[in-house]
Order: sequence, then C-alpha cells, then structure tokens
Amino acid sequence: MSEPVWSRKAFFKQLLVLVIPIVFQNLVNAIVNTVDTFMLAGVGEAPLSASSLANQITFIVMLFHFGLLTGLSVLTAQYWGRKDRTTISRVEGMTLRYLSLVSIVIFLACQLIPGLLMRIFSSDAAVISLGSDYLRAVSFGYLAMSISQVLLGTMKSIEQTRTAAIISVSSILTNVALNAVSIFVLFPDDPRKALIGVAAATSIARIQELILSLVAVKRGKGIATNMAAVRKTEHWLVKDFWACTGFAQANYLIWGGATAAIAAIIGHMGSSLVAANSIAGTVRSLVFIGCSGFGVAGSILVGKELGQDHFDTARRMGREVFIFSLVFGAVSGLLLLLLIKPSLMIASLSEESASYLVRMMYVGAVYCIGASFNSALVSGIFCAGGDTKFGLICDTLCMWGIIVPIGLLAAFVWKWSPMAVYIWLYLDEFVKMPFVAWHYTKHKWLKNLTRTI
Repeated sequence: MSEPVWSRKAFFKQLLVLVIPIVFQNLVNAIVNTVDTFMLAGVGEAPLSASSLANQITFIVMLFHFGLLTGLSVLTAQYWGRKDRTTISRVEGMTLRYLSLVSIVIFLACQLIPGLLMRIFSSDAAVISLGSDYLRAVSFGYLAMSISQVLLGTMKSIEQTRTAAIISVSSILTNVALNAVSIFVLFPDDPRKALIGVAAATSIARIQELILSLVAVKRGKGIATNMAAVRKTEHWLVKDFWACTGFAQANYLIWGGATAAIAAIIGHMGSSLVAANSIAGTVRSLVFIGCSGFGVAGSILVGKELGQDHFDTARRMGREVFIFSLVFGAVSGLLLLLLIKPSLMIASLSEESASYLVRMMYVGAVYCIGASFNSALVSGIFCAGGDTKFGLICDTLCMWGIIVPIGLLAAFVWKWSPMAVYIWLYLDEFVKMPFVAWHYTKHKWLKNLTRTI
C-alpha cells in the first residue's frame, strides 16, 4: 500500500478524536475513585486501609486483563487497518475464553480464602477482617468484567472509543451513587457494612457495564463473536495472539507482582503510611489520565498504520508520542502539586498521615514524568507493533533486580525511615527511562503482524 502524505495536523486531529473520550472516561473513573477514597477516609482509617489493600487483588485481576487485552488490542488494531472483521471476531472470542478462566479462579479464591489473601498485605487483624468481607462482595464483579472488558477493548481498537467511554462512564456513575447510599444513607454508623456495601456497588456497576456492552455490540457498535470462536480458534491465530500476549502477560505479572510487593512493604510499615499512600495514589491517578489516554490513542493509530504497511507514517506518529509523553508527564506533575492542599482539606487523616501525604505528593509529581514517558512508549507504541518482550526484560531487571530487593532490605533490615523507603520504591520509572529511549531509537517495534487469509 502506498504511504499517505504525512501531516502532523491530521495526526493530532485523529488523535484528539480518540483521546477525548478515553480521557473523559478515565477522568470520570479517577474522580469516582478519588471520591470513594475520601468517603471511606471519612468512615475511618481501618476501612480505608482494608479497601486499599484488598484492591490489590483487584489489581492482580486487572494485570491478567492488561496482558490478554494487549494481544487483543494489537491484533484488532492492525486487522482493523485491513478492515478484516472476521479475524477480529476470532481474536475477541479467544480472549474471552482465556480471561473468563482467570476470573473464575480468582473469584473462587476470594470466596474461599479471603483472609489468607489479605495476610499477604497486612498483619493488622482488623484490616484483614474488613478486607476479607470486602473481597467476598467485590469478586462477583470479576466475572462480569471478564466479558465486558473484552467487548470494550475491541470497541476502542476499532475506533469506537466514544461508545466505550459512554458505557464505562455510566457504570462508574452508578458505582459512586451506590457507594454514597451505602456510606451515608444505609450504614452511616456501621463501618463494616458500609465497606461491604461499597464492594457490592462495584460488582453491580460491573454487571451494568456488561449489559450495556452487549447491547452496544447488538446495535453494531462493536464486533460480535460466537461460541465457536470462544471454544476454539485456528492454530495460526492462537500462535500470533500469544506471540503478542505471552511477553506482555509475563511483563504485567512481573510488574504487578513488584507493585504488590511494594504495597506489602508499605502495608507492614503502619496504617498511617497506608492511608496516606491510598490517597496519594488515587490523586496521582486522577492527574495522570491525560498521559494514559494519549498512550492508548497513539497505540491504536500506530497499530492501524502498521496493519496497512505504512511504516514511515507509523514511525512519525511514534516520534510525536515520544515528545509529547514528556510534556503530558510534566503537566500532570504540576497538577498534582496544586492538589496537595485540597487533598488535605478533604481527607480526614491523622497528623502523621497528613505529613506523609504531603511528601508523597511531591514524590508523585516527579514520578509522573517518568511514568508518562515509559507508559506511552512501552505499553503504547512498542506494543502497537507487537514488541512486548522489551517491557518484560526492562521491568524484570529493574523491579525485581533493583527496586524490590533493596526496598525490602531498607524497610526491614537497614531500618530506613518510612519516607526514605517510599522514595526508593518509586524510583523505578527513572531507572528505566534511558533504556526505553534507547530501544525506541532502534525502531524494532515497526512490524506488521497481520496475515492474508
């Protein structure tokens, strides 16, 4: 295929069409998470800490989603460039099969051994008890999510980001409304029941998301699959899928395991640090939405061009993503600093937790720059061409070779101060940055993965 004439203006016009609904969806999600966190902070530090640590299990579920949906996104974006809806349907069915199996296993673990799961992250008996109740209720949402996220992932890859955003936002708003009812109307004087109500609200919202996704597919906004594709897929497509997904899934598990280890380290250093970190992390996610939306949209557009053999256009798009990822990161960091005082005013924290929160926000402001750059490149344009192996190598060496082992020693052997440990645990993005930049210049991510059937 002949290359289209490159136009930076046309690229950013396409990018905005995709970015705006993605960022809007992420913004609403982040705002809701922020509201939820502050509502739970008003209930008490124990429920806040319990939900924060219990949601590490949800985070693990999402890691499988991220890994498997990477393969889905890469292949569907490239086959969308060829307008091959049949192959996209097959990829969708295959992803549904794998993701449903994972969700069922984790759902059963949350129902049968929630206390054991909570002990990984905390030794506080009250936090473990509250977190166990939370896990039993929230895990029902995992089952619905295993289907809805595949359908929504396909919609995004075929440039139906507006529809996907509307579905997600409506479910998110349902979630926050039910949370408010649980905390302020039904159980204002019972922290345990309020926490269970928050978890149940999340599951209800996920079920709503599933129903709306199925309706959208029925109306032609997505691509329908069938049970034959769910049960079995052609060998060559399974091979291509795991060529994209295998390294990405391993990478997310390696990175996620390290993130969980970091949460466990912080969790064993006291509930004050956990409570402050919960709020700092939530606010950081709020300001980081532009960066994440930019990376996702860039990945879709680069993948679409690669599927049509437009390598020069894809390379130019990648260069724009490279530059603006740093700009978005710096802007996100500045916004985080502006939110320090409002966060302190809204959150009901002890003096010690408030002190931790201020310092964490300063660390987070710097962290945003490295996280934006690495996310846009490693999880964005590298993955668009199926280059997922580099991210696995980079995170394995950085997180498990440097950050986590030294963090463990610093916290429990060398007895560093809690904030010194915290700063060390969040240096990983800057360790990775020079290697990510070097890999970008090699342009090995410029690959067309599609096949002519």
